[in-house]
Amino acid sequence: MKISIMCQSLLLQESLKYYLKDIDSDVEECDFIISDTLIDSNKPICLIGDSSNSDIKKPFNQTRLFKDINNFYHSKIKASTIIANPMPDFLNIKNPELKMQIDSILEEFSRKIYQTLKNHNE
Repeated sequence: MKISIMCQSLLLQESLKYYLKDIDSDVEECDFIISDTLIDSNKPICLIGDSSNSDIKKPFNQTRLFKDINNFYHSKIKASTIIANPMPDFLNIKNPELKMQIDSILEEFSRKIYQTLKNHNE
């Protein structure tokens, strides 16, 4: 996992860089961006703040920070990767209806797994 940190608050930016120094990365190489404001980017944004829609709630400690980042990564990044990669072509299923049914089942199963993991981590 690689993260880029782009916060308006310099104190928050430096605190996050200190805690996340092992996974801090350039924007071009990162899996997602942590920011205290909504920014325009083609990378997923992990929002940090004190509002209810924030992915990382302030105030936080190191343990809570890593837990929230892990939840974001597994529920938003990994889940979307699985959903975006439907039935592999090597199975060579010719019937498009069957393929769609199997894709749908796999997508639902993936969502349930990630929801279970998310509920377990809370």
